[in-house]
Amino acid sequence: MNKKEKYFNEFYDKKRDDISFVTIKKGASISFKDKSYIADYELPVPVRVQKLLEDVKKQDERDGITLNNIIDGIIFIIGSDINFEFITEYENMLHQLEFDIKPYIIYCINNFNENEREDAVVYGKALLNLEENEKSNFVYASALENMGLKLNMDNKELLSQYFLEEANRYFEKCLDYDDKFALAYYKLGYYYKRSQQYLKADIIWNKHQVIDDDVLRIDEIRNELINLKPYVDFENGYNLVLKEKPDEGLDLLLPLVKNFSNWWNLLFFIGLAYRMLGKYDIAETYFENVLKLEAEQKDALNELGLCKLCRGKYVEASELFTHVLNIDPGNCEVFCNRAVSYLYNDQLDRAKEDIQTALKINPNDSVALSIKAEIDKNI
Repeated sequence: MNKKEKYFNEFYDKKRDDISFVTIKKGASISFKDKSYIADYELPVPVRVQKLLEDVKKQDERDGITLNNIIDGIIFIIGSDINFEFITEYENMLHQLEFDIKPYIIYCINNFNENEREDAVVYGKALLNLEENEKSNFVYASALENMGLKLNMDNKELLSQYFLEEANRYFEKCLDYDDKFALAYYKLGYYYKRSQQYLKADIIWNKHQVIDDDVLRIDEIRNELINLKPYVDFENGYNLVLKEKPDEGLDLLLPLVKNFSNWWNLLFFIGLAYRMLGKYDIAETYFENVLKLEAEQKDALNELGLCKLCRGKYVEASELFTHVLNIDPGNCEVFCNRAVSYLYNDQLDRAKEDIQTALKINPNDSVALSIKAEIDKNI
């Protein structure tokens, strides 16, 4: 069980603990409109004490438990513990009262206020536990998403991530039931955009444009796709660089600099592309600009060091690699890089010391072993 699964198990256990039980005596009657349910035996029915107290305060003529209190408790039980021993009897009660609980759950979720987002999650889970389809998955996912966004506003980033990831999982499950369910595509695009998965957002939203029949949503997402394009170009561009196609990558990345000059990720991949092309002086400029924005960006420091190394500036290179190792002292690759800079600067003892450290970190590193062989030749 991972941390997220553990969190949600504990979340629903806690919600289950919010419930107390009141025993209905055998023969007691519960009415709804012109229908009645008569208990065949003593039956514990769930209520949330806090909810009960709030409702009692609002009652003008009589105190006590109302059907609404019982329904709320039943929904909480279904949402937090679907295997509870009296679930079947509660379903029988609702059947005899001809109380359709599913639209009631949706009605409640739609009318919950901002302080009831946790309740909405439990109600959504109850709807899902009653019947799983594209609509119940969507309702539950939306409740999870609202909770995640609220936690993000409260700077509870890890919990926000849990809820948003879970929301995404259930939005995706909508499509398992109906691959033309437009609202799922609509929501998934926003999730992928927030997660900086721009290509996935672009693909999902383009599918949405074909499937949805809501004019306002179509226009909204059309505008989102226009705004998304530079981010899609960035993702396509850096993927080309990582696939060792720097020229093609630069064709997409360079036009973005005009509007995104403060985006260090963009500058980094442009620098990387130029280093791959052997244009080390241009690459250096981009990596230096990255470091003006993110002074401790270790990948940019390392890449700048490699550029210096390739241009024969061994002292500057070793200083940059030392800076990286102060940030990330267990980095085998950087120990190898600094060993090479020492080797080329005829500092053989230092080179030997660094390569020994690299091999302690990773004894089977092929690069470290080849550098060691070169050092041994020169000693």
